[in-house]
Amino acid sequence: MPNPLEGLSSVLKRLSNQASFLPATGGAVEDLLHPEVEEREDKWVNMEERVFDAIIETKQKPLYRPVPPLHRSEQHFFRYFLDGSFRSYFVGTVIEHDRDTPVHFAQIGAAIIKREDEGDVKVERVEVKNLLLLAKDRLSQAVWKTLQDEISKLGRGVELVDFATKDQFTQYFSAEADPRTKAAGKVRYKMRELEEKLTIEKIPTLKDEWMAIDGSLMFQPLLNGLMQFSEQRVVGISKSFRRDPQFTIGRGPRAERINIIELLAGLPHEHRTAAFSALGGKVAFWYVRIREQKHLDYPLMGVVKVELVNPSQEGIDSELIDLISRAIVAERSVTPYGLDRRWHACLYPIYLAEVVVKNALLSREVIRAALRWSLVK
Repeated sequence: MPNPLEGLSSVLKRLSNQASFLPATGGAVEDLLHPEVEEREDKWVNMEERVFDAIIETKQKPLYRPVPPLHRSEQHFFRYFLDGSFRSYFVGTVIEHDRDTPVHFAQIGAAIIKREDEGDVKVERVEVKNLLLLAKDRLSQAVWKTLQDEISKLGRGVELVDFATKDQFTQYFSAEADPRTKAAGKVRYKMRELEEKLTIEKIPTLKDEWMAIDGSLMFQPLLNGLMQFSEQRVVGISKSFRRDPQFTIGRGPRAERINIIELLAGLPHEHRTAAFSALGGKVAFWYVRIREQKHLDYPLMGVVKVELVNPSQEGIDSELIDLISRAIVAERSVTPYGLDRRWHACLYPIYLAEVVVKNALLSREVIRAALRWSLVK
């Protein structure tokens, strides 16, 4: 079987000829995902706000509204679902004089699946990109130029990425943060960029259909793109979300401030919270309980965070928020119980989109073998 990463192998060989290269022990080592990363991302995309005191919907009360499931037989609301995934590997360390940088290889991908009227789903689009990540400021100009030249010979096969540049995620890493942690943050950012690309390219084809995507719409490139469309048909759904926000309920001297645990502990099954304003009204967000709390461990389980971009920055029709929420409740089954630690908040079609992406990525065994070969001179 030919090496699927033969081009990358030649790049790494050339790199090892110009600087000292210490390979990872046993070959490429996969970066393991930490469960709290998704919660951190929800905080990174809106770090400036922590207290939310504006309800941005036409009906200001009550705090909780019933949203019984809206099944496909009644109204086929969501037609398209998008999710992304990635696999990232530490390949080794490049040492040049008194400076060094870890070298990471990653595959990022995103997929859109479409559900037909009868319920069958099909892959509409899947896109995968290969990334080679190093810290540019830890290498000489000559070595970085060599990398650029070698990568350019591969065409679109591999993208060279400087993980030391700041972005919406990595800007919050401290200067002392492990470079490998910074590289992992950059990989996640690049995956979200790919998701944004597929989302914005899909929107003009949507008519009466709606699309649900995994993750926050407050990711800046995605938010900027969505703000260009006056009619919104994209909903962001997060299975994991930040735990530090506080909410001001009511006005005047009787206003009460509660934290997210207090807000969601009282949220009944198949109900949603009021919609709150974020980023000056550009985004509305609320929470929906899709599973009964009595079967789960703590109040945040069985709840998803929902976001809708609001270009007008005016109040959003509560009936529309109810409709979106009812359609989300109906998507809770079939659950991938036992296949994903976030099963209690999974929407099955989004889970299927993630499976499509993972199946399009090279396996861990192939990556490890391919990148081990690259170090043989």
